Amino acid sequence: MSLAYRSDIDGLRAIAVGSVVLFHARIPPFTGGYIGVDVFFVISGFLITSILHQEMTAGTYSLVDFYDRRIRRIFPALFLMMAATTLFAALILMPRQMQGYVGTLVPSALFFANIHFESLLNYFGPAADEVPLLHLWSLAVEEQFYIFFPLVLFVLMKLGGRKLAVGGLALIALASLAYAESIVETEQSAAFFLLQSRAWELLAGSLLAMVTLPRLPEKAASWLGIAGALAIVVPVFAYGKETVFPGLWALPPVLGAVAIILSGGFAPNGIVARVLSLKGMVYVGRISYALYLWHWPMLVLIAIWKGRHTTYIESGIVILVAGIISALSLKYVEAPLRRGSALGGRRLMRIGAGACAILLTVGVALALQKAGRGVFPISPLGAAAEAAADDRSQFQRTCNNNARFWTPDQMQPIATCALGPGAAKGSYDMLVWGDSHAGATFLGIAEMAEKLGLTARLQTMAGCPPLVGGIARQDHNNGAVCASYVAAVMDEIRRIKPKVVVLVGRWSIWTTRSSAGFSLISSEIPGGMTRDRATSKQVFAHMMERTVAELRQIGPQVIVLGQSPEYKPAPAGCVATREFNGTGGAEGCMSQPRASALDMVGFGNDVITATAGRHPGVSAFRMADIFCRDDRCTAGEGTRFFYVDGDHLSVTGARHAAEDKALRQTLMQALAVGGATPATAND
Repeated sequence: MSLAYRSDIDGLRAIAVGSVVLFHARIPPFTGGYIGVDVFFVISGFLITSILHQEMTAGTYSLVDFYDRRIRRIFPALFLMMAATTLFAALILMPRQMQGYVGTLVPSALFFANIHFESLLNYFGPAADEVPLLHLWSLAVEEQFYIFFPLVLFVLMKLGGRKLAVGGLALIALASLAYAESIVETEQSAAFFLLQSRAWELLAGSLLAMVTLPRLPEKAASWLGIAGALAIVVPVFAYGKETVFPGLWALPPVLGAVAIILSGGFAPNGIVARVLSLKGMVYVGRISYALYLWHWPMLVLIAIWKGRHTTYIESGIVILVAGIISALSLKYVEAPLRRGSALGGRRLMRIGAGACAILLTVGVALALQKAGRGVFPISPLGAAAEAAADDRSQFQRTCNNNARFWTPDQMQPIATCALGPGAAKGSYDMLVWGDSHAGATFLGIAEMAEKLGLTARLQTMAGCPPLVGGIARQDHNNGAVCASYVAAVMDEIRRIKPKVVVLVGRWSIWTTRSSAGFSLISSEIPGGMTRDRATSKQVFAHMMERTVAELRQIGPQVIVLGQSPEYKPAPAGCVATREFNGTGGAEGCMSQPRASALDMVGFGNDVITATAGRHPGVSAFRMADIFCRDDRCTAGEGTRFFYVDGDHLSVTGARHAAEDKALRQTLMQALAVGGATPATAND
């Protein structure tokens, strides 16, 4: 298709940015508004490929000119936003939060933010709505695409002209889509953030720009536009966090955008093209880039400042202000610097200015990283509370079996994930096995075992309960990796034959907090494949029963730890925030009624206790009894914080638990029966 100004494409940009902004503002009906990014990808692929193809056909193509245009289009608004966001972040964020923000500046400035965030936003990382520059992942995908795409297109055009180029791009697009679909349930984060699983969306627009199509009758083209609009609008309201996205579920919005662009080319007077060409729609489309840049950091920083998510009214005000800033950006920043005459019309000067913007941002990031905080100080108590978030043992940091592309041969080795004299020999007396709660609890138990001359080994995979007989199903995770890991651990137990196995887990996720997003399923019990809370509770009881029975058949004594109390908000984070803001009342962050805590962990405790009562050699210990006294549960004492977040114990908390006489006695008895002969516990 030929390239000329298309007001309907600007209107399509308005739909894309509006969907994303309303989704980010948490407006309930727009649960699938994230598909607006996919629409942007199609538009970008179409427009830029149209320009490149025309230049290559005319013999005027220049890679330097291409990157000059990209710098003029992208850099001015981007680096202005990053500078302003950094300033306000320094004023609003606590020292540790500021360090986290600074860590995102360099990836954002160098356009590998998507790769950075794919690794950052894991089980132990920050929440997505706490990262002011998170939205720059999509810009990074585009810029990475445009590093390779012009060269690939140029080579294909030189070798075989338009036909070879279309065929080659189509094969790459199909491979990218197939890859995205193949990993979206097991590696959803990679499928979402990385170029190789998103390239097909940009290529969909590229192929539309390259193919030669017979002219459609205007009426048929108009109906095609309506179908395309429905393919975008329906997902905006019908999709949600449970949608397995991207992959095949991204096809409707992508093909919808293709259909609208195609329709507008043949039926400029069709109803969709006319609606998209309305002045208001076109203007929003013109400021869409700046609006996309500004709205997210504003929403995030204001929410952090207020200590809660913004209300609908507050979000509306933020979006309005972001719109005003975007309008000013278009008029006074983007439009003047986008012209070929910018900076005296000197191409090298513009490229140099872009390089300087990157270098300056990197320099500021390094300086802020060295400073270690923002503008305002925090009290000693607040600093101790912030430090608690990093109070994780080396075992917890390095011994988690990462579910990403995990296979049994990637099992974390005994030598580096065990404490005691047997570690170097590849043997151990006690296994602490479970999800991330096992990693958080391990050090206290392992240090006690080491004092007795014994060796304790950690086996952990985040989000994977140490249970056989079912599947731990999560959003965008079908549980296959977890099941494979559990089977591998059982094989290791059969080989090593430890004296004691300690099972640790965040049982509440699969019981009282269970939902379709986190549920245990099993074909071994009637109705066990339904993904709901009631079924998950039943499957939990079944899996716990089967797990301890199989372990006892292998031989070790079994201890099942009941879950420690959960807190919301996280106690240390609550204290740090109140100290930083000077609002006081930090003591209110550190405790909760015992009844409230037991409401959350009580069901799991009851199942564990009942199961242990049916099996000789199996003990149940309620961790809540350590942290709860009388009618209150406490998350710390003074500047000692027992939790790193709302549910994981810190090293301080793990050691505090290991000092409990009842827990030590339970462990000692199991070790003695299991064959170890420690004389005394060395207190």
